[in-house]
Amino acid sequence: MPILVIFLVAGLIYLLQDRIYKKFWNVNLHVNVKFEDKFIHEGEDTYLKETLSNGKILPLPWVYVKFQINRNGKVSHYRSDLFSIRFYQKIRRRIPFHPETRGIYTMRGIDLISNNLFITRKFVQTLQDATTMVVYPRLISTEEFQIPFQKMMGDIITKRYMIEDPYMFKGIRDYQSYDSFKSINFKASARAGKWLVNVHDYTIQQKVTILLNMDRANQYYDMRLYENSIRMAASMANAYEQEGIPVSLWSNGRDVITGEKIEVEEGCGMGHLHTVFESLARMEISLDVEDFDFFMRRAIEDMDPNSMYVLISPFFGKNCIDSYEEIQRRHASAMWILPVMLSDLSDPDFKGPKIADCLSNVYLWKVD
Repeated sequence: MPILVIFLVAGLIYLLQDRIYKKFWNVNLHVNVKFEDKFIHEGEDTYLKETLSNGKILPLPWVYVKFQINRNGKVSHYRSDLFSIRFYQKIRRRIPFHPETRGIYTMRGIDLISNNLFITRKFVQTLQDATTMVVYPRLISTEEFQIPFQKMMGDIITKRYMIEDPYMFKGIRDYQSYDSFKSINFKASARAGKWLVNVHDYTIQQKVTILLNMDRANQYYDMRLYENSIRMAASMANAYEQEGIPVSLWSNGRDVITGEKIEVEEGCGMGHLHTVFESLARMEISLDVEDFDFFMRRAIEDMDPNSMYVLISPFFGKNCIDSYEEIQRRHASAMWILPVMLSDLSDPDFKGPKIADCLSNVYLWKVD
């Protein structure tokens, strides 16, 4: 008889706890997972901030928080975390996250999974919580594009020096090799212990358009060339922004969200630079592209004498070469940064070096 009573009591306890957990397990149970940063550059470290709070008297010995992170619409990370949370408790975790590739990282759903005390029944709830982080392209050291950048800056300085407005003071920056001696601020240099120069605004201002060509000769392309072309575009835009030069970006690479080609009109300032970075982050290389000739024709037809063009293109088909030559005839300042693989340079059939020899202002950029 006592054994029967024990079984009856145990059965009642089981049924009671099962009903209680089934009805109340997710009452006042809240979870939040978000990126600590809204935007970073690829290769930088950030964190996921995970918070779970239980605002009731019922403890939860087992709670799984499961979610996946998508990059440009495809799953890139999956995570499952186990919590044991007491009544009226809040648990916070800071999880390292290292996105190695540029793109739009999103997390749109969180699964909460728990059990009753005897782990005989599973309870599931899906929360449509959303968080997004933009991973910008990695910025390349200016040493890797110092020659073409200084060449373009030399052209800009040459055109500007006659029309600089000495009454429109803009700020102070580090001395560069192309700066004139008269622009040095000697008082600021003495305090800082290094050469600093005054920066002025100009009555007429040159502008640079970055032409990022994502054309491919065939389906067997080396993605490293195109990823590095995107990084070069971001780095050039950043370098010109630091000099106060308005920058535009035209590319036939497709936006992963809209499906449209990338076009950022002329602008200046950190807000505009972030727009350029985000546009490049949203570019999806695997998508088919339209012919880049549309943008090349626009550059050729541009009659503004202050326009300068930087072509970044691993593709060097005949149309691209002919259009570049025409841009050079129409505009005094134009250059082509041609990314190449080191292995290609040892191939006698590779035409990159011949193009650089035949055309002016073509710079072979060696990509590892």
